[in-house]
Amino acid sequence: MSRSILLVDDDPHILKALTRHVGWEKLGLTIAGAAVNGSEALELFRKGTPDLVMTDVYMPGMSGLELTEALRELSPELPIIILSGYEEFENARQAMRWGVSHFLLKPARVQEIEAVLRAVLLELEAGEQQKQLEERYKQEIGRTLPFLRERLLLELLTTRYSADECSEERLGYLQITHPQRLAAASIQLNRPLPLHKLKEREWQLLRFGAGNICRETLQHKLAGHPSVQGHVLDYSDDLLVVLLLDREAGELIPVLKEAVQEMMDKIRNYVQLQAYAGIGSVKAAIHELIDAYLESREALAAAEFQETSPIYAYEPCRADNLWTLEDYSRLLQEWNEVLLRKETPKIWETWEIIYGRLRQDELQHLQDIQTVCVGLFTALMYYWNACCPGRTPPMSMAEFLQAVSGYYNGRSLTEWMGQTFPEFLRAAFTEMNVKKNRLVESVKSYVEVHYNQEISFMGLAQELHVHPKYLSQLFKRISGENFVSYLNQYRIGRAIEFLQSGQHMVYEISEMVGFNNPAYFSQVFKMVTGRSPSDYMKG
Repeated sequence: MSRSILLVDDDPHILKALTRHVGWEKLGLTIAGAAVNGSEALELFRKGTPDLVMTDVYMPGMSGLELTEALRELSPELPIIILSGYEEFENARQAMRWGVSHFLLKPARVQEIEAVLRAVLLELEAGEQQKQLEERYKQEIGRTLPFLRERLLLELLTTRYSADECSEERLGYLQITHPQRLAAASIQLNRPLPLHKLKEREWQLLRFGAGNICRETLQHKLAGHPSVQGHVLDYSDDLLVVLLLDREAGELIPVLKEAVQEMMDKIRNYVQLQAYAGIGSVKAAIHELIDAYLESREALAAAEFQETSPIYAYEPCRADNLWTLEDYSRLLQEWNEVLLRKETPKIWETWEIIYGRLRQDELQHLQDIQTVCVGLFTALMYYWNACCPGRTPPMSMAEFLQAVSGYYNGRSLTEWMGQTFPEFLRAAFTEMNVKKNRLVESVKSYVEVHYNQEISFMGLAQELHVHPKYLSQLFKRISGENFVSYLNQYRIGRAIEFLQSGQHMVYEISEMVGFNNPAYFSQVFKMVTGRSPSDYMKG
C-alpha cells in the first residue's frame, strides 16, 4: 500500500537532499509536496491530505510548532516527524504536547531518516489494523449481544442471584430493562400422539414456528406499552418462558394474560399444537425473576392437571387445592431425570419447585408427604452412589426412614426436608469436587515420582480410569495451567537443584529430568527461567 508524505523545511538544499537520497520507493512512500514554511505546508495539506508530515521547527512565518498545532486540529492522528537542529531540540520537544513522538536531529543520516519513517509506517499500519479489529469486535458484539442477554435471563430463571449481582450497569450493557415490576409466564407445548411419529426435525420446525409466533405477538402487544420490555426464551424442547419487565410500576398481569392468550390461539390455529400456560405473580426486582418463574411453573402444573383452563394464574395453595400423590408423580419423575443427567442447576431448580409445592401442601395427609419424601430420597441415594461410589453418604436410608417416622405433622416434616435435602446435595457436590481435586493431585504425584522418565498423558489417564480429554480439561481448570506446562515447570525446578549442586554437566541433567534431547532441554529451560542452563551455572 503506497502512502504519501509532505516535506517542510525553509532550506531548499535539505528538501532537495531528502527528495533525492531517501529511498522513498522501497519505503512505499511518494512525496505529496514540499513547502518552505508552515503556511504553505498547511495549504498543501488541505489540498492533498498526505499520510504523514516531516517538518523543520524554525521557519519564516508559521513555525513548525505552529504548523503541528494547526495540523492536529485538522487531523488528530496524523503522524508528524520533527526535523530540527541540535540547538533547536529542546524547543522542538514542546511538540510532544501535540502528539509528536518522532524527532530527527540535523544533520541526519539517510539510514536514520529511513529507520524513523519505517517506524512511523509500522505504527500507521498497526493503528489501521487496530481500527479494523475494533470494528470487527463491535460487529461481533452486536451479533452476540442477543445470545448473552438470553443467557443471563435464563440464568436468572434457574439461579438465585443477590440484588447487587444484578446491577443496573450490567443490565444496561446487555440492554435489559432495570424493572420496578416484572412477571413471567411458562407455555408448555404439547406434542400430541400423532406428532410423536414425526421426525425430530419436523418437531423442531413446529417448535421454532411457535417461538416465532410468540415473539411477534409480544412485540405487537407491547407497542402500546413503551415502558415494558418483553422477552420470549426457549427454555427447553417444549417449554417457552415469556417475561415482562416494566421500568415503571404498571399493571403487568392483564397485559401478560392477553399476550399469552393470543399466543396460544395463534399456536393452535397456525401450527396445530395444543398448549398450556401458567402465570406467576408480579415481583419487584430482577433478582426475584426466579420466584416469578417458579410460580409460573407451579401454575402450569395446575393448568395441566386440572385441565379447567389452558391458562392458569398462580395462587397460594389453599386446603381445598391440595395435590394428590398422582399430582406429585410428574415432579418425582422430573427429579429422577435431572439427577440421572447430573444437571446441577436443574437439580436445584427442580428441588425448589418440589419444596415450594410441599410447603403449600403442609396441611395434606402426613402419610402422603412421607411417601413423596421417601421417593425423593431414594432417587437422591442413587445419585450419591453414582457420583461418589464408595463414599459414605451424609445420611443412610435407615437413618432417613427413622427420622421421617419421627414427625407427626406435615409442616415439621416439610421444614426438616428443607434443611436435610439441600445439605445432602451440597455434600454430594462437594464430594464430586473433592474427587476432581483428588484426580489432579494424583497427576501431580505421578509427575513427582516419574518426572525423570518419558510420561504418556494418555497412559496416565488410563491408569486413573478417566478419559484423557476430561482429565486434561479438569487439570487445567483446577491447576490453572495445562499438563505439559506443569510437567516442564516441575522438571526445570528439579534441574535447577541439580545445577546448583555443581556436580553434573548440562547434558547429564537433561537426562536426569526426563529430556532425551539436551538442545530441547536448554530451549525449555530458557523459556521457563529466562536464562540458559550454562548461564545459570555461571551465576
